[in-house]
Amino acid sequence: MRMTSKLAAALCSVSAAMSIMAGPVAAVPDSGSGAAVIPAGSTIEPPTDCAPDPAHPRPVVVLPGADGTTAETEAQWNTVLTTLRAAGHCVFLFQGGVIDGNRWSGDFPSAAQQVANFVRKVRDTTGADRVDLVAHSAGTVVANYFLKVLDGSPEVAHAVLLTPEVRGCDGRGFLAALGIENSPVSPAEVLSAIPFLGSLLATIAPTKANLVQLLPNSPVYESIFTGQISQPGTTYSVLSTRNDELATPAAVCTNLTEPAVNMNFYEDLFPSAAPVGHSTLRSSPETAAWITQQLAH
Repeated sequence: MRMTSKLAAALCSVSAAMSIMAGPVAAVPDSGSGAAVIPAGSTIEPPTDCAPDPAHPRPVVVLPGADGTTAETEAQWNTVLTTLRAAGHCVFLFQGGVIDGNRWSGDFPSAAQQVANFVRKVRDTTGADRVDLVAHSAGTVVANYFLKVLDGSPEVAHAVLLTPEVRGCDGRGFLAALGIENSPVSPAEVLSAIPFLGSLLATIAPTKANLVQLLPNSPVYESIFTGQISQPGTTYSVLSTRNDELATPAAVCTNLTEPAVNMNFYEDLFPSAAPVGHSTLRSSPETAAWITQQLAH
């Protein structure tokens, strides 16, 4: 069968992206089924020595996105953390699935279990019945797996999701971030049509291997995104941006429109504020004030 020029060009784009991501080829253990095993990664946990006060009885667990390295996390989240703590909240910044200094690079279900373990630790040490979650980008994938698949909803009163990857993401923004523009076919389309490319990606780029778990029809994707994502008993507040350059198509990939979900776009709430993108939304003072307002309910 002859390959069309459009598909060939798309494969070149994906191949180039994989080469940029991978660097030297690194082997990943095989499970025996022919599929690469995605490592769980490690965690970076803060001390859980904050005592909630009666006005703010629920500790806040913050799950940053995968943008930047673990060395940059505190600076990236300083505005939100400072604002929440100034308002009287106990706040715990948790990083999981860490591989080579990159957050959420490990197996998503394993990372969600890491979050579940930490939430229970926070509840045990603080005496809180439930916690609130604030998650950004890839952190929202882990949060939603924890809430829905691991039945974490009874432990979480409020989930605040910032630029969440939801449904309909095409991966073009990810390619653009790597300097690859105008691919004729999206990475999601190529990887879905030619599944072995996903295994190849997992083999040559271990820190990006879990991206195959976000492809439609993957078991992880289906477990989170088939049916309703939001879970009864947990309040959901979402803030996305219409200028999202990474989670594309903008205003589609990060739009969680479901019953009882408070869905918002930054530009609608703060029309006079400075523009934000996928990552910079989490550093905005307006975002920090909005999160604090949501958690007051």
